[in-house]
Amino acid sequence: MKKKKVLALLLTAVMAAGTLSGCGDSGESQQSSGSQESTQEQSSEEQSSEESGEESSEEGGEQQASNGERMTISVLGIDWGYGPSPDSEMEQYWEDLFDVNLEIEWLNYNEYPKKLNSLISTNSQPDVTQIISTNNTFYYPIFTQAIEAGNFLDMTPYIFEGDNALAKTNAVMKNWPQTFWDQATYNGGIYILPRSNAELAKESGIMVRRDLMKKYGFEEEPKTMDELKDWIIGLSKAATEGEGQKVYGIEFWGEDFMHAKVKAYATAFTGQTDWGIDENGEFQYMQFNPKYIDFLNWMKDLYDAGAIDPEFALGNDTTSKFKAGNSVTFLNAWYNFNQSADLTSNKIFDKSTPDTYEAWELMPVQGPEAYAVTPNSTDIDSCIAISASCSEEKVKKIMEVFNGTEEAYPGYNIVMKDGVEGIHYQLLEDGTRDTSPEGMGEKRTAGYVGAWNQIFLKTDVDQVTDKFMRDGAKRASDENIQRVKDVKEFIVNYMDESGLKNEITNLQSETYNNQWTMLTDDVNTMCTQYVMGQIGEAEWKTFVDGIVNSDEYKAIQAEFKASAGR
Repeated sequence: MKKKKVLALLLTAVMAAGTLSGCGDSGESQQSSGSQESTQEQSSEEQSSEESGEESSEEGGEQQASNGERMTISVLGIDWGYGPSPDSEMEQYWEDLFDVNLEIEWLNYNEYPKKLNSLISTNSQPDVTQIISTNNTFYYPIFTQAIEAGNFLDMTPYIFEGDNALAKTNAVMKNWPQTFWDQATYNGGIYILPRSNAELAKESGIMVRRDLMKKYGFEEEPKTMDELKDWIIGLSKAATEGEGQKVYGIEFWGEDFMHAKVKAYATAFTGQTDWGIDENGEFQYMQFNPKYIDFLNWMKDLYDAGAIDPEFALGNDTTSKFKAGNSVTFLNAWYNFNQSADLTSNKIFDKSTPDTYEAWELMPVQGPEAYAVTPNSTDIDSCIAISASCSEEKVKKIMEVFNGTEEAYPGYNIVMKDGVEGIHYQLLEDGTRDTSPEGMGEKRTAGYVGAWNQIFLKTDVDQVTDKFMRDGAKRASDENIQRVKDVKEFIVNYMDESGLKNEITNLQSETYNNQWTMLTDDVNTMCTQYVMGQIGEAEWKTFVDGIVNSDEYKAIQAEFKASAGR
């Protein structure tokens, strides 16, 4: 049994918040957890909870109708290092808003996968479980095995069937395209419920040092991969000579050639992301695409020109660090050059760097096979699953509680972002929300303000508004706002026109799960040796042929085909 006594003062605050805003504004000003980018930036996308009133106790969850007690819903969610407290004012606010008793365990992200998989394996998962992405998919083997055993609910009927279906009536979900729902589908059923639609092709932004562009006469922006290579090499040399220190062309370190720091460039040469489908209709891994060597040659030209750290393979992450001023470009999330107009109130470069450093972003450049754009492994930023043991009554309550919107609960978005007025922030005369008063920081941390968005529904991500168009000094310049709008528009249109995607999303291959790491163990080492000139084209092709002609690789292709129903 769980008992909570809520002070009259808090009840008054909640009622006031409910009158003014009901429940707050979600949105991804934030952070995407599923990515996990979002939840971890608690301050940018905070949700808050306040507490309302009466004493509430729960003993038999689903006996709500018969004995008047609130239904209990058990939940397991990820704590990204903030250490939220149980029974916080935030939790009590949501309970009072939805007239429910939430038994939530926020588990540290380091411990979460092991605990979650243990629960799933024994069919002892709570009513609602946050599913964590594993190897770039939410439908990983342990979870899919539990689905096939009938332990998780197929939510398709609640999403699409009947007049009250979520895809028809929910103010957020009704805007999601079928392609997005397809990413949530496994074997014809939907067992994960997305919390928002993320920004597309996130890791597609070529961030550059604009102060160096201006200083050394490189303001004419490259439009192709060949032009980009020459531009990077030229600006790197000019900056190194002019600044009196080594300034590399790109931030790159380690032996991971599938890392987001360079993957979009590989896409430009291969016309695919991690897994594509070749001209013969076979699944093809990017690094085994015959055109991948063109990308390696592009990287080798940078290396030979001194635009890449000569010891990049040693994994020193500071030598070429862009935000320390050690490189002229950085392939990163396209919405992360959100520097304030004054360059200092939101300083994206390291604190030790001069205030004169200025960030800019190039428009996506064109390669031989595609633009330098990397599709997300999935556009689902975070999601939840529901245990099949829940009764129909409980499932309906879960759908109500976990899929709130501003339209259904006025003020929802503000609470999702900043919490409850008087508890988690003070509303100033100019309309801004001040979180600095004594005690509010602790209450925000205890309540996990800003992170409930990974289990509750939030508005779809809008990084342009949330990062660049902030009120006050942190607002970006009009020029930067226009550039990020142009980049986003280009990416959205290109993703629609090209149909570029990871072709194995939600597909299963037992051979892939069991043997892929061993099969590809030496691939990045061979990439490193090629870029450094230690092996040639013949050695590379012989190495790749040995893998693609192996029984294991062929089995993986066949199993993906079978999983796709092809």
